[in-house]
Amino acid sequence: MEKAKLSGPTMVLLVRSIEESVAFYQKIGFQYELVGGPEVQHVHMSRDSVTFILHQAKKVEDVRPFSSVQGGLYFDAFCYTDVRALLEEVQAAGVTVVIGPDLNEFFSEFTIEDVDGYRIAFGG
Repeated sequence: MEKAKLSGPTMVLLVRSIEESVAFYQKIGFQYELVGGPEVQHVHMSRDSVTFILHQAKKVEDVRPFSSVQGGLYFDAFCYTDVRALLEEVQAAGVTVVIGPDLNEFFSEFTIEDVDGYRIAFGG
């Protein structure tokens, strides 16, 4: 029996302001798509096989990135990519790199932070 293929994982990010989050992800090349109906509505921000589902928080204090809690990792999402090429795009868009860049011939990486404090690391 042939196994079903999975595509890139999709993460739900609880956000303070859909509009501000959409604007941030569009700056780094993500495409906008409104999804859902009248009861549950959220936004897909996608680039290649990476999708973040942005969902409006009812209470601002509920937005707590994993990277911000004691014991959390330094990132909330990790994406594999051509690090040097994406770094150029990110810098040209005026997005601040909060960790790195660490560029070498074995494995390169850098991390950005979105408007809600979610840290997205890119490596490869």
